Amino acid sequence: MLLKTETYKQQSSIAQYCRDGKEVAILNAKPERLPHYRRLVFNVVKDALETTYPISHKYIDSEVWKEIVFNFFSEHKCKDPQVWRMPFEFYEFCKTKNYDEKYDLPFLNNLLYFEWVEVELYMMEDISLPQFLYSDNWLQKRIAVNPEHKIIKLEYPVHMEKPFDTVNKKGDYFLLLYREKETGRIQFTNLSILFTFLLENIVSAEKTLEEIFNDILYIFGINHLEMLQNESFKFLNDLKTRGFVLGVYKK
Repeated sequence: MLLKTETYKQQSSIAQYCRDGKEVAILNAKPERLPHYRRLVFNVVKDALETTYPISHKYIDSEVWKEIVFNFFSEHKCKDPQVWRMPFEFYEFCKTKNYDEKYDLPFLNNLLYFEWVEVELYMMEDISLPQFLYSDNWLQKRIAVNPEHKIIKLEYPVHMEKPFDTVNKKGDYFLLLYREKETGRIQFTNLSILFTFLLENIVSAEKTLEEIFNDILYIFGINHLEMLQNESFKFLNDLKTRGFVLGVYKK
């Protein structure tokens, strides 16, 4: 127990030194070598963030990016032991620090979140497909979809345009991201608020498509059922072609 306590103390001391660079006594460590260790650890963090956030790294001023990364490295105590999840803590750190306002980057939180979700979906554990039938007879059935997906909302269209081109386009942007079963690639598609409602209800698998259409007519005040069905079928057929919509549940 004492050994474990001492080991933890030494590890914590090393971690703190790596963050702030302040001189510290570490058992069996050569003081002249510690700066090299700190540099190596910083490079691991830096490289992981640049790999996870290539768009942010490309378009944010290099000096600003370096400052944000260094602040994260020196101030934040990472909680997750998996290195690939560390960039999510970077995203949360930036939000907490209000760096979008401090550095006049209103799109920052959206851009980091969008890039993170792509990585999160790519790295997620495999989810078995539901039992389904290849069928286009959707109306009175519950539709089965690829479970490896996420529907998100953004305030800036960072998924469509260069970040700084989105500054004056604040609004409500919905999109579906999913991982292709065959290739593992992450795909995304824009959603209207109506189709977002449609997909969220399809994903919940609690209602048939016909029941969802009835809800849409009531909630959105739509009077043209045929038009709703036609446009929705086009949308769903496109997602079927792209491998997101699978068919209908067997039961």
